[in-house]
Amino acid sequence: MKQLFGYAGKVLRVNLTKKKILKQPLREDIIDKYVGCVGYAARVLWEELKPGIDPLGPGNKLIFATGPLTGTLCPGSGSHEICTKSPLTGAWAESRSGGFFGPKLKFAGFDFVILEGRAEKPVYLWVHDGEAEIRDAKELWGKTVHETTDVVLEEIGDPEASVACIGPAGEKLVRFATVMNDKDRAAARCGPGAVMGSKKIKAVVTNGIQGISVAHPEEFYEAVIEAEEALKKNMPNVHTIIPFGTIGLVNVYNSQGALPTKYGYTGYFENAEKFSGETLAKTFLVKRRACFGCSMGCGRYTEVKSGPWATPPHEGPEYETVVMLGSLCLHDNLEAIIRANYLCNSYGLDTISAGNAIAFAMECYDKGLLTTADTGGLELRWGDSATIINLIEKIAKREGIGDLLAEGVRRAAAKIGKGAEELALHVKGLEMPAHEPRGEAKSTALLYATSPRGACHMHPYWTGSWDFNQWTGGLIEHGLPWPPPDKFAETGVGKGLGVKLLMLQGIIQETTGVCRFPAFGKEEDCITPKRYARMLSALTGREINQFELMKISERVINLEKCFNVREGLTRKDDTIPEKMKEPIATGPTKGQAVTNLDGMLDEYYEACGWDKKTSIPTREKLEELGLKDVADELAGMAKTPKI
Repeated sequence: MKQLFGYAGKVLRVNLTKKKILKQPLREDIIDKYVGCVGYAARVLWEELKPGIDPLGPGNKLIFATGPLTGTLCPGSGSHEICTKSPLTGAWAESRSGGFFGPKLKFAGFDFVILEGRAEKPVYLWVHDGEAEIRDAKELWGKTVHETTDVVLEEIGDPEASVACIGPAGEKLVRFATVMNDKDRAAARCGPGAVMGSKKIKAVVTNGIQGISVAHPEEFYEAVIEAEEALKKNMPNVHTIIPFGTIGLVNVYNSQGALPTKYGYTGYFENAEKFSGETLAKTFLVKRRACFGCSMGCGRYTEVKSGPWATPPHEGPEYETVVMLGSLCLHDNLEAIIRANYLCNSYGLDTISAGNAIAFAMECYDKGLLTTADTGGLELRWGDSATIINLIEKIAKREGIGDLLAEGVRRAAAKIGKGAEELALHVKGLEMPAHEPRGEAKSTALLYATSPRGACHMHPYWTGSWDFNQWTGGLIEHGLPWPPPDKFAETGVGKGLGVKLLMLQGIIQETTGVCRFPAFGKEEDCITPKRYARMLSALTGREINQFELMKISERVINLEKCFNVREGLTRKDDTIPEKMKEPIATGPTKGQAVTNLDGMLDEYYEACGWDKKTSIPTREKLEELGLKDVADELAGMAKTPKI
């Protein structure tokens, strides 16, 4: 195989059932059409997963994925993604994490690790310097993420290695269990930790000293410097994210009536200042932290030294965490939120889904749909710190009411009945995060409805950055409607096209293997598609422009959509929670509601070239993108509309 600049060049395929490890070359046909990372993984899962397989059965596969820019000088290159079929949604799943795992996997000589089958007993995988071995993990089973990391690093004798592992929640198959790396970095959404738990693999550990080859080093360096200089001009980052981390957004969102509060009741919380980034900086912040190759350093390292919620030093909490375990639960105790974040990290729980599930339970209790007979005597009172901590423990261990909530709010609501399904905040089974679509921007509602993995603000892209923050993302030359429409407008203003283009911008980061944050901003102060294309061209030696990158992104999102179609999802699944169609009760955005989602969906499907009635990509669109084989397979399943 010819040298592939920017790639390690190998895939590690591990059959846990047969205890067999294969080293395979990267498939150049996939690289050419999908670049790498999520794109490569999507193609592999499309080809190798049978429709309808049990996500927690041995037939599912889980892929640790990196991209060509991962581990390079490109800003934000400390990423990796985990792709699989979700046990929470039954649909496409991808979950990104930062830290150091992705770069170190490439330094170990591999771009991807594909886990197949199911081990007979607990194991972990040690990947280093072009080699890999399956090791016994019997003594690790039952340990927390932090305990596992410490034990494994001592056992392999390499304190610089990166450990990606599950905690007790993954072992117990909590459907929103995470895969944690470097102790406190999370591939959290969609339940990849449960998939690892089902395969009885406790951890993947990696390190190495192999370099990443660059086709044109001087040109690559110049392109990186151009990107870094642009980021220095990004004032929202300079004044908010860098000094306060993502938690610095709490006061911003609250002031604009977009802070999710009391499980969808309102977008404003009068006590938000108590858990804001400014308050954290003055109280429990130890220092900032950055992932590999990042100049922003949005991570926070915190500690609560004493009191009932005393918590050892660890990383977090993020904006999503403080809102989901804070205002969404009418809770304002920052010390308890920090403790809750630590427990979620240690047990391996997605803080977004966990906070959503806890607030859902409080809402059901408040409305009489759950009683103390259902909760084992627990009174699920709004804003009670002890209740939140108790429920995290119970969810992670699947004890009592926690066993129900560990199934996710969609399944829990169906079991509770009595109107609970109308209360649950999820899309396709994925719990809604800390972005209030009625208060932030109506484009966020469209993103939630159409994102391949469900209710998500970041994958493929934070569309609210366009009409909420008035950022271009470098997309004006691609046809992004500008100036942006009124953030509360729904149809007739180009939101379908705008959301499509923003999603394609986001998939550029997902295929190249980098963080999303540097892509947020205006033409002059973010990494635009043109800047990514310049870096990628110099790195790989394959000349590619921004328009070709966007076309590759379109191919990827269509394949992810077809993955979901093959699993039985239709237009009816592209929806939002019923609560989002009701007016916000209080605050600056009082009265706002999503009133015409169907109209926005029609505009989005038209912009994408998808059938409006079914939401399925047309054969014409799939063949235009070089996906004739995908169209043929769907046609054989009677899934494609006639053209």
